[in-house]
Amino acid sequence: MSRVLVALAATVLTASLASAQDLQIFQIRPGGPGDFQGPPVPPSGSQTPARDTPAKTGTATIRGRVLAADNGQALRKAQVRASSPDVRENRLVTTDVDGRYEVKELPAGRYTITAAKGSYVSLSFGQLRPFEPGKPLDVREGQTIEKVDFFLPRGGVLTGRVLDEYGDPASDVAVQVMRSQFVQGQRRLIPAGRGAMTDDIGGFRIFGLSPGQYYLSATLRPGIGPGIGAGIGPGIGQVLIGDIARTADDRSGYAPTYYPGTPNVAEAQRITLDVGQAIGDLVMTLAPVRLATVSGTAIDSAGRPFAGAMIMVGESRGLGMMVGPGSQARADGSFTVNGLAPGEYTLQVFRSPAPFGPPGLIGPAGAARTDDSESATAAISVNGSDISDVYLVGMRPSTVTGRIVAASVSNTAQSLRPSTLAVQLVPAELGPLMGPPSRGAVRDDFTFEAQARPGRVRVNLAPLPAGWAVKAVRHRGDDVTDTGLDVRPNEDVEGLDIEMTDQTITVTGVVTGAGRAAVKDYSVVVFARDADRWAFPRYQRMARPDQDGRFKITGLPPGSYDAIALDYVDPGEVNDPELLGRLKANATGFSVSDGETKQLDLRLSSIP
Repeated sequence: MSRVLVALAATVLTASLASAQDLQIFQIRPGGPGDFQGPPVPPSGSQTPARDTPAKTGTATIRGRVLAADNGQALRKAQVRASSPDVRENRLVTTDVDGRYEVKELPAGRYTITAAKGSYVSLSFGQLRPFEPGKPLDVREGQTIEKVDFFLPRGGVLTGRVLDEYGDPASDVAVQVMRSQFVQGQRRLIPAGRGAMTDDIGGFRIFGLSPGQYYLSATLRPGIGPGIGAGIGPGIGQVLIGDIARTADDRSGYAPTYYPGTPNVAEAQRITLDVGQAIGDLVMTLAPVRLATVSGTAIDSAGRPFAGAMIMVGESRGLGMMVGPGSQARADGSFTVNGLAPGEYTLQVFRSPAPFGPPGLIGPAGAARTDDSESATAAISVNGSDISDVYLVGMRPSTVTGRIVAASVSNTAQSLRPSTLAVQLVPAELGPLMGPPSRGAVRDDFTFEAQARPGRVRVNLAPLPAGWAVKAVRHRGDDVTDTGLDVRPNEDVEGLDIEMTDQTITVTGVVTGAGRAAVKDYSVVVFARDADRWAFPRYQRMARPDQDGRFKITGLPPGSYDAIALDYVDPGEVNDPELLGRLKANATGFSVSDGETKQLDLRLSSIP
């Protein structure tokens, strides 16, 4: 297993906390190639605000400056964000002409502070290495923390050209930088940073990149051009509404191609980028393939044509990205999807609402939105030959009903408001076109109702009130917290209990190194002792120390765990089962029960 670790070549100046009023934090100056990087992008919707919850105000203040790392110049209009999942707080401010910022009236809590500006690399407080989470800043009520300064290095730049098989420029090609990391226990290529579209001479320029190791992909979708798929993002998914006219003998096209020019991801070449480095003359030659046409019929559960509905196409492997072109079902339900390169795909038809975006973004012009949300799905394998007689039969969503059960020993359940809760039903497997999670409101009597497409779903509450955790999800007495709820076609689900508890678990501690000296910079990885639970994210945590060198982990389920403190670990590798197996040898075992606060004193270790 490879781990990305670019040698740090910078000076990190951190003053001791002699006074809470004079904290000089995270000043980084360049000294050559280094390893700065912005924080991982959180999943969309992870900071959903609670309904009917007024904005919290406090008495704490954080101040600092944002400067350029190469020359110390003040960066005006830089964005500084202070966020705390514990107190459901998310503030965004911009710097003035002197690069100064101030975040005021903050409630007490542990905050992540990030700074970002244009072509510079985004940084989090306490972050020293690529793709490493920052350190939380522990803020107390009434406290003013000064000099939380950031020196942002300039981002790396990748430039090059994309050519066709004849050496001619290929325009309107989506070029995307990607990283290799583990998602749900499997190694995948994940889009990272910006993407770009090639211009009229096949050129592309991708800027603002953090140092690290990347792959480049180039994708040319038939019919995709300027303005089509705007707002969805190159490399992430573009949609063309309506069929593309193609003659019977015009089946030439290109497979998704990886640098330097291979359709096989195993043959892709990694590109190593240092701080502020510009790498040019990257030439990618698209891999020509024969494109196929897929046709068939889509009907709903009553046998009526899915007239006017969109046929969406998604990759069945990797992250299941949506690809173009799509198609629109005709009046008799027939459809034709053109221009598919060899690969594994999932076809999916939605009547309404569309799976992505607001009404009107995807769907036939002028189509009225209805409450009929039937869908149909079929998996196909394309090898260059046309496929006909694909039959999509719709299924109505199932209704999932249940209740919230709040178990409290501190009477906090009396202040728990149903209107602040929402039930989420999320597809258990990361797959193509899965769309946003289904959401259901919680009534005043703590019962709820939500709609779910058939398949296996995991049940969440989002957002969770501060100090609460989901203890278990049970269906008719069976624990489905980890396995997920099996939603069968044409069957409603009743009797789902979501058990909440205010007896949350906290694991906290410090780390020492050689000679029992306190260590202020490290990463702690906590994972279930039972390897069968490694596939479930709730049994794993990664934490960084605050400004006092103390780490804190909350929300673990009761059970037995292993913990290890490391100088550095790539967050994208933490879910690697092989890595966790190696870490067990030097890890410290412990067990926790409901409501327990566990103190761990760990020794700094290394990856075996």
